[in-house]
Amino acid sequence: MLDTRRYLKQIINSAHKIHPSQAFINFTISFIIAFFIAFVPEYDLSKNGVFTLFILIFAAGLWITEAIPAFAVALLIIALQIVLLGFEDFNFAQGGDWQKYLQQWSNPLIFLFLAGFIMAIAASKTKLDIWIAKKVIFYVGGKPHNIISGLIGITFSLSMFISNTATAAMMMTIISPILLMINDKNPFKKAAVLAIIIGANLGGMCTIIGTPPNAIAVGFLGEDAPSFIGWMILATPPALITVIALRYLILKLYPSTQSYISLKKLSDLEDAAKKPTKNNAVAVADWKKKVVIFTFLATLLLWLSEPLHHIPTTVVSFLPIVLFTLFGIIGPDDIQRVRWDVIILIIGGLSLGYAVSATGVDNWMASLVPTQGVSVIVVMLIFSYAVMIISNFMSNTAATNIILPIAVAIGATYSSNDGFMTALIVALSASFAMSLPVSTPPNAIVYSSGVLESKSFLILGAVAGVIGPLIVFGWLYFATMIGLVF
Repeated sequence: MLDTRRYLKQIINSAHKIHPSQAFINFTISFIIAFFIAFVPEYDLSKNGVFTLFILIFAAGLWITEAIPAFAVALLIIALQIVLLGFEDFNFAQGGDWQKYLQQWSNPLIFLFLAGFIMAIAASKTKLDIWIAKKVIFYVGGKPHNIISGLIGITFSLSMFISNTATAAMMMTIISPILLMINDKNPFKKAAVLAIIIGANLGGMCTIIGTPPNAIAVGFLGEDAPSFIGWMILATPPALITVIALRYLILKLYPSTQSYISLKKLSDLEDAAKKPTKNNAVAVADWKKKVVIFTFLATLLLWLSEPLHHIPTTVVSFLPIVLFTLFGIIGPDDIQRVRWDVIILIIGGLSLGYAVSATGVDNWMASLVPTQGVSVIVVMLIFSYAVMIISNFMSNTAATNIILPIAVAIGATYSSNDGFMTALIVALSASFAMSLPVSTPPNAIVYSSGVLESKSFLILGAVAGVIGPLIVFGWLYFATMIGLVF
């Protein structure tokens, strides 16, 4: 997902440009609040613990107020950690500990995400994503309920490995000719675009690279984190159950008055192999599309079979990077299209989580929460609903960065397995935030089509937000009971 709601509002042509003076005010207020909360009272924390508390509150304030872009907050976190935590008496010559706050730049997860972005760019350049989507939609046929299944299925599947923003934008291109064949007074038109929202938002739950909160949870769990296939086994079933429930919901809310929708206009969408594209001066050769398909399948199979061959997923991530550049599918200009702001935001979150854990701030915060006599189930659900609600109003990556360390620390007071469960349920629940047009990039992209009103998002998001965390918890509890943990 994108890391700033300001960008999303620009997508839907909303005037949401923060004036420099307002940004300065928001920055100053965030600093003052963080300073007084962290330094004025006396806490049972070390000096570095107090500094980390200040950084955590300051970062949260900046993320919420959007005084500066979210990725800039991530860089500020690392800078403050170096200055406040990395040097003894600010002696730059002797303070060698500062390098550890830069180590997250080489975190294996970063290269995993980089491979995902590279694969998405390759699919876009060769128009492989459009080719696959057309094939699936033509296969399911023109019956309304089949169209919904096809739209959700292909969007869901692509969002597991490709940015949900790019997937939603591509699917809106695919669906535009279909919308022309639906009568204006047919409510099914709303169901068709809502299907894209459902698939794009929930597909990312299924893989580590699907959405940044997943990566943050894996990074926080460290050696205890599930493998690539382990995450898919734990995350895909609740995502699919929620998708099925939401598919039923939109078909009931927006039934079609047409028994058959013509798909003939889909033929007007030409494959990249047939004509030049904006990113290519010449047409993309068929063999390049085949190279992308082969590389996708090889990378995915190697990721999924890690427990068999023991090649780390990070090492496998270099396969698409090398092959796509070797065959000229990806060039130097394409590297600029990588979402470096998202990668920086992930790095900042991992670094913040490391500091919160290393200085004991997470355990200290956990001790402030009265959990005696409170079931760990209640604790998990409280935090899962909290991250879901907050993620409707700010970046779900930022929300996860703030909540996850505290939630895991509290969960771990019950047992190490409960800490593991808490990390997963909090990260996965962030993907259920879709109640507003600007809650997620797919929401904003679909809203810009003019087909939906705000209340359409509210109904869908409310149902997803209520049942989603419960479904995730129920599946994870069952998976733990039967030992299905990787």
